[in-house]
Amino acid sequence: MKKIVYSFDVFDTSLVRTWVRPTHLFWEVGYQLQKDNLIQISPESWRQLRIEAESTARKTLPVEEVTLEQIYEQLAPSLKWSSDAVEKAKQKEIEIELLSLRPVPEIQNKIQSLQQANKQIIFLSDMYLPEEVIQAFLKEKKVWTPGSTLYVSSKVGVNKLSGKLFRHCLAEEALKPSQLYHVGDNLRSDVKRPRKLGIPHEFFTQAHLNRYEEQIADNTQLPIKFRSLLAGASRLTRLQSQQTTPDKQVIWDTTASAIAPILFGFVYWCLVEAQKKGIQRLYFVARDGQILQKIAQVICKNWGLKIDCRYLYGSRQAWHLPAIQELGEVELDWILGTGGTKFLSIRSVCDRVNISPEQIKDVLSRYGFPTEKWDLNLQEQERGLLRQVITEKEVTDLIISTAATCREKVIGYFRQEGLDDDVPYGFVDVGWAGRIQRSFSKVLSIAGLYPEAGICGFYFALVERDRPLPTDRLLAYFHDVDQPGARSVVCKYRCLFDLFVTADHGSTIRYEQCGEQYLPVLRFQKNEQAINWGLYALQGAAVEFAEQITTNLNDQECTTDLFLEASEILAKEFVLNPSRQEAQVFGSSVWSGDMTENDLYELGPIYGLSDWWRLLLYGKHPHEDVWHAASIARSNAIVRTLLGPRSVRMIRKIRKSLEDFKRSFRSTAIKTT
Repeated sequence: MKKIVYSFDVFDTSLVRTWVRPTHLFWEVGYQLQKDNLIQISPESWRQLRIEAESTARKTLPVEEVTLEQIYEQLAPSLKWSSDAVEKAKQKEIEIELLSLRPVPEIQNKIQSLQQANKQIIFLSDMYLPEEVIQAFLKEKKVWTPGSTLYVSSKVGVNKLSGKLFRHCLAEEALKPSQLYHVGDNLRSDVKRPRKLGIPHEFFTQAHLNRYEEQIADNTQLPIKFRSLLAGASRLTRLQSQQTTPDKQVIWDTTASAIAPILFGFVYWCLVEAQKKGIQRLYFVARDGQILQKIAQVICKNWGLKIDCRYLYGSRQAWHLPAIQELGEVELDWILGTGGTKFLSIRSVCDRVNISPEQIKDVLSRYGFPTEKWDLNLQEQERGLLRQVITEKEVTDLIISTAATCREKVIGYFRQEGLDDDVPYGFVDVGWAGRIQRSFSKVLSIAGLYPEAGICGFYFALVERDRPLPTDRLLAYFHDVDQPGARSVVCKYRCLFDLFVTADHGSTIRYEQCGEQYLPVLRFQKNEQAINWGLYALQGAAVEFAEQITTNLNDQECTTDLFLEASEILAKEFVLNPSRQEAQVFGSSVWSGDMTENDLYELGPIYGLSDWWRLLLYGKHPHEDVWHAASIARSNAIVRTLLGPRSVRMIRKIRKSLEDFKRSFRSTAIKTT
């Protein structure tokens, strides 16, 4: 059997930095040198000086690769450093490099498997750092295996890019090119050059930045340390994936790079604002709160925030009904789904108020609703009749008495969860109008549990602001209806953000007493649909990102405003410009805007030519309440072109011209008459 030796590139293949670019790390070196009084210039000035010194050394020295010593020889005169100062500065850079390095799990596992199979391992690196330092890095990060060999360009004087380091390695190891199998991330040095030499190779690109990470890393409006470590945390999270299917890999990767930073920023803002307001406990309301609470617990543990983060089972249905003491317009609007509910049946309306159609069968019959109509979507006229059914005294009395029974149990649950123990608390929900807080506060007020200072609700976004009790406060992180801005475009797709915070259990319908305990009654115990789609991949990546960012970045080095800026960049990219894969995986997930979940449809359904005709004829985008960009990306090439931005703009111009012509024609006709 032919002998095969495996060689691995070191940086961005075997090891990866927490900083996304090597030159970003130089900023931290400058910061530390400044703290140690070795330089009097700013960290950014040092970074530029360090880059220039390396460039000058490469241009002036007659070697293919320079050494760290040669780079610092270029720096010493301008900084008036002694030999001792030069040595201290070099050691500081090496120390920071080591602190920033992490093993790449896939390569680490591959090397371990090869070692168990008694295969020889070689490491090749085009790098200015000393060989013994790089070997120490590999050992420290548990990538080096006994019997491995390392070839470094700075020691040999030749590099991979020229091909001479490969030739040197082959000669030293007495190998033919076909006996060396090389793995690396650089297209020129690790793919094209080995190919030219006849060396089998593997192009490893996992550690390359994706488009989200690139946008954050290169955004100069963000401080260099923040943007580099934020993008680095996303990359490190991606590399931790153990997903086994392509769809779940897309979910993990997209969450790591786009969704997780958005959720993290929101949760961090909630915690910071809560501390400012003297709030000691935050209730993360189901189902949105499941992943948010997990992120909060990581932040509190790693950054030392003293907030008690609890999960509170609740929902619109579980809290709106107990808040009812009379049937006014507000209550009827909720019960009857006024405001755009597409699917409304007699049974779904009854579900909202925890009664069954059988209980009001006689009234329904009088208004022309036989049994066979109970599960059908009601027409506009029928919805008006149903309103009359609900306002019949016997039906109203039944709803109010059911609400009173539910209220007794929800109050018991609230007491059980500590809402009466005088600890200042707040309330966390994704959004979008604050109506759930209105019912929450009303129930507490009826029970005499409403805190004197009121309740502070923390929301990702508010596209409406339904005022609760006068002392309640509704705070928005990403977008506030009272402060219009560009983020409202993204918030139009609230169904997408609801997907990000899906839980692994069903919605809360009501509460039941079991002995001395009050338990939530869920629509279903396990959210099999979301779990099968890839919920745990999303949640796993979000928690892993929280661990990475709180480990590599100090909370003193960032602000909630910085996370908000980054969130806006990432949200716009994902929502408005999804890749074909992202559109397929996220757009195919099933969603319901109805609280009883009777009306289910894909978040980004595939568009057809009929949808284009609808846009052309009526000026209405198909499926107004779903994710348009994903629908377009999922559709065939013809539909993608017809429904693309240019085509839509053209259609709007044509329609405007036609409207202008009609108005002009009417005006001329009137004058003639």
